[in-house]
Amino acid sequence: MFQAARAAGRELSADGHWGDSARSVAFNAQWFRLAVDPGTGEIRILRSVHAADAGKVMNPVQCRGQVEGGVAQARGATLFENVRLDERGEVTTAALRRYRLPQFADVPRTEVHFMETSDAIGPLGAKSMSESPFNPVAPAFANALRDATGIRFTELPLTRHRVWLALHEAGRSRER
Repeated sequence: MFQAARAAGRELSADGHWGDSARSVAFNAQWFRLAVDPGTGEIRILRSVHAADAGKVMNPVQCRGQVEGGVAQARGATLFENVRLDERGEVTTAALRRYRLPQFADVPRTEVHFMETSDAIGPLGAKSMSESPFNPVAPAFANALRDATGIRFTELPLTRHRVWLALHEAGRSRER
């Protein structure tokens, strides 16, 4: 659409808003150190670090739990969860018994660091964490996986099988 508008000499622009109140924006950053077994495609998380700008953190234990939960949820989406559709567009992975979710043992300890700022909009200077810790996890994981393997992965989930296939195709796997 952009290219068609540009070819026709038209400029696209947009303006959007929601409601009448200003919103705070929470910023989050994630970092992983990984080890990958080239013979199996198994990925081990050696270190997980998350930094969150939560404004003024009023309840550090609760906020840390929110961040750790967001990282765990995003790790599931990054490594396991795969919604499959049939030719009619219907979900074929609707039963939880056929849908891989992370278990407690799948979730590594994540170091959480708060960058306290003061937000003029939030209550007492706080910002909402809600789902924002989820956002940087998959890109950070994919970047760490590229650093570990030399291969850029652009499709989720980053399953052991997908990693092994990519290593095998690149001639970097070890046959067992």
